[in-house]
Amino acid sequence: MFSFFKKKEEKKEKPKNLKLIALCLVYEVANADNDIDIREKDLILEKIKESVDVSVLTEKEIFDVIQKESQKRVSFYDIIHDINKNLDKKEKVDVLKMLWEIAYADKVLDVDEERIIRRSAEMLGIKPSIVLQTKEEFKNQ
Repeated sequence: MFSFFKKKEEKKEKPKNLKLIALCLVYEVANADNDIDIREKDLILEKIKESVDVSVLTEKEIFDVIQKESQKRVSFYDIIHDINKNLDKKEKVDVLKMLWEIAYADKVLDVDEERIIRRSAEMLGIKPSIVLQTKEEFKNQ
């Protein structure tokens, strides 16, 4: 009867495609030098397989969708906005780790790859010390 006065609990539901959104950012890093190395592509395909339901589309088909979306996109601000809106600090750091992992997949860190990662981290509110710490994790692998 008095349920009208009770404060409604709002559950923040994360979009189902949030992992795919993070993978779009990963693709942007891999493509920063306009050349996706086979090792970078294989790692992206592996990440797709790990984090997206591939029962409807294969990881290669999902990769093609990400690639086409990237070509249409002028800015990756929307990706950052969705990540900021829906992920907590730990999840954002996990995305950052994935970006470094992709950047170092071909054993060469391109200047543009690092620039995108650092800019993304800044826009995600990740401290520079954490950016450097996560970079070091993948630098010597």
